[in-house]
Amino acid sequence: MKKQFVNQIKTGDEVNDFFSILKLDEILKYKSKSGSWFPFVVGDKTGTITAKFWGDTEDGTKTTYDFFSDAKVIRIVGKVEEYNGEKYISMNQSGNVLEKSEDYDSADYMRKTDKDIPEMIEKLKEEISKISNPHIKQLLESFSNDDEFIKKYAKAPAGKMWHHDFVGGLLEHIHSLIAISKTVHASHPDLDLDLLIAACILHDIGKTVEFDIGVNIEITDEGRLYGHISIGHKMVASKIEKISEFPKELEMKILHIILSHHGQLENGSPVKPMFPEAVAFSHIDDTDATTQHIKQMIQRDETEKTWIYSRMDGNWTYTK
Repeated sequence: MKKQFVNQIKTGDEVNDFFSILKLDEILKYKSKSGSWFPFVVGDKTGTITAKFWGDTEDGTKTTYDFFSDAKVIRIVGKVEEYNGEKYISMNQSGNVLEKSEDYDSADYMRKTDKDIPEMIEKLKEEISKISNPHIKQLLESFSNDDEFIKKYAKAPAGKMWHHDFVGGLLEHIHSLIAISKTVHASHPDLDLDLLIAACILHDIGKTVEFDIGVNIEITDEGRLYGHISIGHKMVASKIEKISEFPKELEMKILHIILSHHGQLENGSPVKPMFPEAVAFSHIDDTDATTQHIKQMIQRDETEKTWIYSRMDGNWTYTK
């Protein structure tokens, strides 16, 4: 049973427990002596921390690196140190035992929404039941009444790193989008609210295929080859084909919103939003995703600095 978690370890603590391997950087040579070392990132459900393996010999470092490369969960034995205000685990070659864990509980390693997943599913079904357009309702119910799909949908993250990157993250994101869509509709009542709600539920549906959840979020082969936008377009188009007399214009609008929801071509959408609901939804989606990203950065930062820098978006964030 795992006893040490990232959010509990402090500078000076001895570490001896299993953590998931999240990132391995390249092997580096010492500047002032022979031998090599490498930095890597480990984590669990409470967060992530950098670790540094200090090798005695280049062969020893290479052996350890190769072992880590082929592992998901490994035992980390070391001590928590601090440099420039940031904690890291210092791990020496001597005294370390290379040990993988195959008998682990994935719940110890994957972050999970703090909201109740079954309750979010029920609320989602309630939203679908309120849809007045019979064609949109039938399309949404073709997914919500599919038990196997709902199992995947309920667990899916909304991202790997950017936002809602945890079990149940997609559902949490969708409920936020629905709430924002209703607020936007209150100011712009001429927008089709049923279409906006459908966009909230369907736009990221491809992430149920793009991501695989184990001890961390992995991108599947389909995810790398096609991306969630293309996958989602195909999933929804396939369902529409099975619905008798589904209006062609409505089909084009729904599929267009899926394709255009990233807003710009450089952001991964093959087309830009081209009608009011598509434009509105693209901004709604970006608002929630970007806001959540900033919140996560602040929540997960342990330096207590006034400003933190994100390499992902090249921007500074004020934390106070």
